[in-house]
Amino acid sequence: MSVLDRLFGKSPFGALLQHTAKVHECVELVRPLIDALLAEDFASIQELQDRMSQTEYEADVVKTEIRESLSKSVLLAVSREDISRYLAYQDDVADAAEDFAVVLSLRETRVHADLKDELRVFSEQVIKVSETMLEMAHNLMNLAQESFSGRHAEKVLDGTRTLGKEEWQADRLQRQFAKHCYEIESQLQPMDLVFYDKYCQTLSAIANKAENTGKFLHMLIAQR
Repeated sequence: MSVLDRLFGKSPFGALLQHTAKVHECVELVRPLIDALLAEDFASIQELQDRMSQTEYEADVVKTEIRESLSKSVLLAVSREDISRYLAYQDDVADAAEDFAVVLSLRETRVHADLKDELRVFSEQVIKVSETMLEMAHNLMNLAQESFSGRHAEKVLDGTRTLGKEEWQADRLQRQFAKHCYEIESQLQPMDLVFYDKYCQTLSAIANKAENTGKFLHMLIAQR
């Protein structure tokens, strides 16, 4: 290895994108989980929960490898602490997706027919938030090559703004679903209503955690 190789080391941003993609894999499992829930296919929910756990573990492995590779000899456009914090924000997204899978696996809860469409729309919006996070991570690769400045900075900032708008839309759909739940409360079993609320909270957490990655990245760029 040359002196320059030892000095500059290997950029962690490619691995960061790999981590984002693996986190998004966790979030994408929300779709088949919702499909199984609405179809009352509870055996598939258990299988998908196992897949979620495995995928979340794989994301953890990538996260650990990145942190271990952040040698003091590597020169980076941002601090190692900031990279570690960004990883933690992304890791929170995968954890939230796993929480949703666990909640579904705890009880064979049947979703009332009047709520199915709204729950599906809400969940799809949550997945869209994660898709925006993944797109932002692709743009982050270009930004890292320009030392977090230059023409790609505004593109990434636009991505963080879009992420915020998508999360706001997810919040709006969450409120709409929750409001409908209580409008038909008299038709629901009390424990069903409890679990509908858990679905709201865990799905919303996925979108909220994804937005946090955007907020942190926006702060990093704004400080430069």
